[in-house]
Amino acid sequence: MLPNKSMKDWATRGIQGYVMLMLEYLRLSPTYELARKARTGKLTAAQRKQLPPDFDLVLKTYDEYGDISTVKFSDWWATTGLALYGSEYIKPQVRQIANMERDEQYESGFSSSLERYFRTFREKEGNGPGLILAIPLGMTKRSILKQVTLMINKTGVTVPPKAQKARRSLTAKRLRSPPLMKGINLLWLKAQNPDWVLWRLGVLANISPTNAVGLDYRNAKSNAKTVDQRTNMTILTSRALTKAQYIAENAARGRFPDPKAITLPTFDYDEMYKRMRVSNPKLSKPAAKKS
Repeated sequence: MLPNKSMKDWATRGIQGYVMLMLEYLRLSPTYELARKARTGKLTAAQRKQLPPDFDLVLKTYDEYGDISTVKFSDWWATTGLALYGSEYIKPQVRQIANMERDEQYESGFSSSLERYFRTFREKEGNGPGLILAIPLGMTKRSILKQVTLMINKTGVTVPPKAQKARRSLTAKRLRSPPLMKGINLLWLKAQNPDWVLWRLGVLANISPTNAVGLDYRNAKSNAKTVDQRTNMTILTSRALTKAQYIAENAARGRFPDPKAITLPTFDYDEMYKRMRVSNPKLSKPAAKKS
């Protein structure tokens, strides 16, 4: 199950990989690119006619995630991601540093326990304000809690009535990242090889290993054994490509990962390749036509 904003653990490292995938899908979304142009004043008259009815949702997503066309994920996460998906620290909690027995005198171990707390838990919890108290046992809990409450009140530190939650969370409750990676890989391959027939892209993207047995995407001619395989691979690749487009366009509307069918814009793969080269300058050039 995916970590999300409702979990007790405030750490969000577990979802960074999925958010990174979301940004890759956003880079490939034609509608998100239109939002970038709209916010930078570069929309043409023709592009304005292409805007979907729910373009306001895309603009809202863009205003939150920003221009991700060239930014490194680590930089984006530090400046934008953490504010959207939570805190980089674990949730603070009351911890016992040491225990004192009756008639026990001061021991050097008390200092080491305190130092260990400062170097481990306190750092991981974000070094927020706190109190170090000596609580004598043997008193009633009501008396102890009353005195502790008074000490807390004297600090003047305000406590939010509810734990803060992330502004964004992932749509799916359960998923695996490999299918999402396959979708991105397939879109990349299509952009790099826009003239290739689908079954070749499917073999190269490993869409269906079972149907790919015996198929070589480099072969020009088919035979009686592979003609049905190519047909099946074409169908499977077409479905996978459409699903990847749905995920990209839903991501542009702030829903990820969501393969729900929506009205798709035209995916101009030549234009997509140019955008990919902006974020990946070392990307290989498109291959020669292979029908």
